[in-house]
Amino acid sequence: MSRLAKIQAVSGLCFAVFLVLHLATTVSAAGGPASYDGTLASLRAIYRAHPVVEFLLVGVSAAVHIACAILQILRRRKSPPSPKPALRLRIHRWSGYFLMIVIVGHVYATRVMPAMAGGAADFSYLAFSVLAWPHFINPYYYALGLAGAIHFGLGLGFAAEALAPLSWRRTSIAVATGAAVLVAVGVTGIISQAAKAERSRFGEFKALYDRYMPFMPEGRK
Repeated sequence: MSRLAKIQAVSGLCFAVFLVLHLATTVSAAGGPASYDGTLASLRAIYRAHPVVEFLLVGVSAAVHIACAILQILRRRKSPPSPKPALRLRIHRWSGYFLMIVIVGHVYATRVMPAMAGGAADFSYLAFSVLAWPHFINPYYYALGLAGAIHFGLGLGFAAEALAPLSWRRTSIAVATGAAVLVAVGVTGIISQAAKAERSRFGEFKALYDRYMPFMPEGRK
């Protein structure tokens, strides 16, 4: 196993610590707005306890993981043609490609924008987007959640295999499947209960999108 693959594995495992908390927050939405906001507050206290912790655990590990992935892609393109990889690896790569495409926008919309406004994203923030742009946001949330869960579950197996000569195929598939089901339930909770969200900050959210993401179409009133 190459050194690059091992670095990618270690960075992925580091980011997985945050991803577990992030996916757990999504799953908690099945219990409604109060459940989501309560879980979010509790778990944020872990990874936002100190700016350096969030920077290293989330920012640096994600940046290193993505950089390694891009280098791996470039290496494969320069290498001689090889047999089609196993379906598990292809699904892992496809979910990773999707996440690489959307991660900058996701971080900007859910972390940077609220911070610039002096606030933080909560259930009502997600509900606003669901109610404003349902035909775009609903499938996007499902795609984002499922891609994250699948890449996480399968990635644990590939990371373990890169660092130790053991097969984690069945375990990683089981983890990915279970995580995907739970996240789908959580996203369904966000969408189905969006109308129950507190709307007192909706005007603030609209102004935020109008200022920092003006390319978004006019949402529902």
